Amino acid sequence: MHPLVRLVGVLALLGVLGGLCVHYDRAAPTHTPYPETAALATDYGAHVGEDTLLFGTVQRVDAAADRAAIRVDSDEGAFEMAVNGFAERVEPGGVVQVYGSLRAGRTIDASTVEVVNPAGASKGYKYAVSAVGALLALASFFRRWRVDRESLSFEVRADG
Repeated sequence: MHPLVRLVGVLALLGVLGGLCVHYDRAAPTHTPYPETAALATDYGAHVGEDTLLFGTVQRVDAAADRAAIRVDSDEGAFEMAVNGFAERVEPGGVVQVYGSLRAGRTIDASTVEVVNPAGASKGYKYAVSAVGALLALASFFRRWRVDRESLSFEVRADG
């Protein structure tokens, strides 16, 4: 196959992939039955009493009252929510997923709280471990294969 034909095919597939990403972004609000964080940031009162699922960064924890304050990021800007029923051991800076009912005053009565990152440093650790894994996978691949620049393809390395 001629390299130019192969290049045109790759570019066409990348264009289709980009189009699918745009379509997914346009249809994203219909993927969940819960209010979007942007809707909560702009018109919170319209959603009071509804169930929701939020991700937030822990700001403060009051273990004695089973209560915490989380910062929720949205396209319309970040806002703070009070979480009732917060019996988790999470340091400020940790990330949690909260499911519950919205109450007046930017409060959520949590029926479930799941810890995503117990501390802010967990994110860096996850990225570092993922990068090491990706490098090991690439090293393993290129140990058995090589790039043929003339035909723009991969070829099995000769034993030796």
